[in-house]
Amino acid sequence: MHSTQNDDNATLTERALRVLPGGHMSPGRKLGFPYVFVRAQGAYLYDADGREHVDFHCGFGANVLGHCHPAIRRRVAEASERIDLIGAGTLDLEVEAAEALVRCIPCAEQVAFCSSGSEATYHALRLARAVTGATRIIKFQGGYHGWHDYVAMNCQSAPDAVGRYDPISAGILREAALKTVVLPYNDADAVESYIKSNRGKVAAIIVEPIAHNVGSMRATDDFLRALRRIATEQGVILIFDEVITGFRHALGGYQSICGVTPDLATFGKAAAAGYPVGLVAGRRDLLERVSRTGTDAVFMGGTFNGTPSTLAAILATIEQLSQPDFYPKLFDLGDYLRCEIDAIIARVGLPAQSAGFGSVWLLYFFVGPYSRYEDLLRNDDALDLKFRRQMLAHRYIFQPLALKRLYLSASHDRAILDRALEVIEKILRTLAVSHTRPVRAHAEVKSAAV
Repeated sequence: MHSTQNDDNATLTERALRVLPGGHMSPGRKLGFPYVFVRAQGAYLYDADGREHVDFHCGFGANVLGHCHPAIRRRVAEASERIDLIGAGTLDLEVEAAEALVRCIPCAEQVAFCSSGSEATYHALRLARAVTGATRIIKFQGGYHGWHDYVAMNCQSAPDAVGRYDPISAGILREAALKTVVLPYNDADAVESYIKSNRGKVAAIIVEPIAHNVGSMRATDDFLRALRRIATEQGVILIFDEVITGFRHALGGYQSICGVTPDLATFGKAAAAGYPVGLVAGRRDLLERVSRTGTDAVFMGGTFNGTPSTLAAILATIEQLSQPDFYPKLFDLGDYLRCEIDAIIARVGLPAQSAGFGSVWLLYFFVGPYSRYEDLLRNDDALDLKFRRQMLAHRYIFQPLALKRLYLSASHDRAILDRALEVIEKILRTLAVSHTRPVRAHAEVKSAAV
């Protein structure tokens, strides 16, 4: 067997191309450079050529504490020394983790564990259909809720695909996908009109309270409150997809910030600070369907649901996020970065704006308000991609895909951000000199959303 220990980036990339599709796990992971990472620590990644990179990707946002956090490693190691995969009965760690999550999350009377955010949304939607007897799902243009056929459409759509069926992958079962209705984000009137015109046919509304899969488009409080009212009045299950917002913006998810409590909520990513996790939290009367047998039971199987390492990571993550100064410090970092970026934009005179919430940040390359996906079609994707590729060349790691979010972790600090801001200003000045007029260049190639 050929070891990888002494191979450089180019050699490992060549080997990867022979045995991995495209040399990576998905197009969303392709950086455009032959980087193979061999170590991660705190806010940094280290490649096979021995170079240090600042990580603004943070494992798609999962690494809210930073890489290889000692408290997480210690708790996982302690668990692994006494127990591993059982797959029968109940683990003590399951009880502890579920109790901790119920204390944190406003909607959680019970929780059910799985292994990823996509699995969590899949199970939540199946549960909603079982409970209501209805078959249709409402999602919103620009939202991403996982890879499964129920919802894998109309995420980062090209302009001519908005308002029509726009699958993100070949091979999706069209008959299943067309049971999902795509409506404009932040448009409660459209939701109410559709449900009233199709009484008894809608099982669930699923929504990202912040549409982070197209950067950082925030739902208004009025919109979320209206969804809660409509769902209650019409007997529809309201699902918050908090796979990104949960634990990254608040320990109880965004629902604890906006004050709107869904019937079900899905979590993943930052809930275990880098370990594979998904979970559905919500009302007891709904989740108890998972425990039943018989024709009305909802099956939620998975060999690796609730593995000891993940459960230990959840408990350690909650302990760290529960520290009184954790979120204020993380939000201060994000606010500082966005404020400084806006100052740079003003100095260089480029049609752009900083965006984000808390520790999520990015630049939109257009000016003006945005509350629906259609507003984001003004983004100059060509300029966006130039900026991202030049940042990657300076060894700042994030997805080189237009409109994609960037992250901070608790391991980032002002010194890291100040060095990054110097590079950002240099790049934006170069782009401003070459930029003569706004260009509408929305990417036609669909990105792999996660």
